[in-house]
Amino acid sequence: GMWRRGIAPGQAFDATRTEPALVDLLEDKNLDPPLPRAINGARALVPGCGRGYAVVSLSRAGYIAEGVEISSTAAKAAREYIASQGVNAQVKEADYFELDASNQYSLIFDSTFLCAIPPALREGWAAKMAALVADDGELITNIFPIRPDHAPDPADGDVGSGPPYALSPRLVEGLLTRSGFSKVSVMPVPTAKQARGTEFIGRWRKVSAMH
Repeated sequence: GMWRRGIAPGQAFDATRTEPALVDLLEDKNLDPPLPRAINGARALVPGCGRGYAVVSLSRAGYIAEGVEISSTAAKAAREYIASQGVNAQVKEADYFELDASNQYSLIFDSTFLCAIPPALREGWAAKMAALVADDGELITNIFPIRPDHAPDPADGDVGSGPPYALSPRLVEGLLTRSGFSKVSVMPVPTAKQARGTEFIGRWRKVSAMH
């Protein structure tokens, strides 16, 4: 739909850059605990990658990065942007829910994907994340859009209309802890670093079955 109408940079979900909160995590040399890195090249995935800004940032941070877009128009736009940045990274035209989980990732970044899918698919989103993230790997979620303080928390069932559908730290934590993730941290994104208004950045570690 949206992509076929031709989204110019800066419209709709396109924020014209990688979310500053993700860039900060990737660049923080003192991050505790550090982001997962494999000796021989850790793989990273961005589902619903849009134009591919985060794919480029993850690639530049040393990950073997991949984006996924269900729309061929979006996948093509992402490939063109990534190539224009001189980065070697793949963008698959695929349905996230049908990705092959035998090929796991050290790091996955979800920014405008969870908020865009119908709320009925959220448990499936979390289960698929648990299948795609390797043991001791990490999922980073940019939690957006956030309702004003006095509004009902969508974790209590009132998800409202969308997309984007309202999210909250409690809603995302519930989904992910039920699927085998443990919370590393959930932090409000400072105003100057927000890509699209009030956001929280969450880090979730996939608990290995051995622990």
